[in-house]
Amino acid sequence: MIKPMLLLVYLSILTMAEGLSITQLENAAKKGDFTAQYQLGKLYEEGVNVDRNMTKAAYWYKQASIASIPKIDNKTDIHETDAYIYHIDPDIDGDMKQFFFRHLDMPKGMDERKTLTSKILSNFGMLPYEKTYLIPIAYTTVNYEKRDPIEFPGYEEYNKNIETEFQISLKKDLSYNFFGFNEIISFGYTQEVWWQFYAQSSPFRETNYRPEAWLTLPVQNETALSYGIKAVKLGLLHESNGLGKPLSREWNMYYADVIFQYENFLSTVRAYYADAGSDNADITSYLGYGHVQVSYLSGKQQFDLTWQNNLDMSDNKGSIEVEWSYPIGSSENTFWYIKLFNGYGSSLMDYNQHQNRTGFGFLFSR
Repeated sequence: MIKPMLLLVYLSILTMAEGLSITQLENAAKKGDFTAQYQLGKLYEEGVNVDRNMTKAAYWYKQASIASIPKIDNKTDIHETDAYIYHIDPDIDGDMKQFFFRHLDMPKGMDERKTLTSKILSNFGMLPYEKTYLIPIAYTTVNYEKRDPIEFPGYEEYNKNIETEFQISLKKDLSYNFFGFNEIISFGYTQEVWWQFYAQSSPFRETNYRPEAWLTLPVQNETALSYGIKAVKLGLLHESNGLGKPLSREWNMYYADVIFQYENFLSTVRAYYADAGSDNADITSYLGYGHVQVSYLSGKQQFDLTWQNNLDMSDNKGSIEVEWSYPIGSSENTFWYIKLFNGYGSSLMDYNQHQNRTGFGFLFSR
């Protein structure tokens, strides 16, 4: 939706009637027409029919960048909503573009302009996916250095119960409405690291790599919507720690999510089929075949709970994770972050190891 809209905007700029006077353009620009605002910036930058004035060019480019942020309403599609939520703050964005247009020689061709702008402003449609965070202080009840050296070679150097944990997660929407159901096909990548930062030589204890592809289908049935069901997500996830035997752990997950939302509550119920590697073939005995995630928004605070369980009453296993986040100062994208975990599966290596974890740090995307 966004890309065709931008293409239409640029085409309209290129084909705008040259008979329009500067006064007419300025009148339209002052009324919030970002096509006119952009055209004014272009004319002042290149000195076409006006004296070249980079200050005015930068001003109108800035106004166009702010005015082009999509408005949010209940019928706005997911692409437009994401474009707004993850857009740089309008003032900062305008300042960046002002600096950009003042100090670089802009190509004459519109395609080249768009490419150069995307490269400089790093705007290639990559968005946050799962949480991105840094937890400098994470305490665990596990004494890793006491594990069997044959089964866990090298673990004797992981002798600290306090370590650092961080995660980076991004996604890219690949297509929209390809099948005609308003669906979105996406690819994501998440990497989570447990770092024995306070041990000698500060080794990385474990890294989990998680590429993923999925299709999100918004729900349009009125009955389903009345029960808070907003979307269905079908995906394939591969997770591995990238190590060889005997430390290798990996599995494929084929999953189906049902996404609910009602006022301040958001929830995801997932069911999955696991195709596990031989070194962790019994992973579902500890993690089960699904999970439930619930988020509650209270003012600027967000509370998250994730529960999974094997639902075996004779040998019950699972985990529960509780998270809290709150903006740091006036920031809209950096948060204080607390993460509590109890159970199995805090990482792939620990899928069958029970532990309690407590972490405090910083969250960069919720």
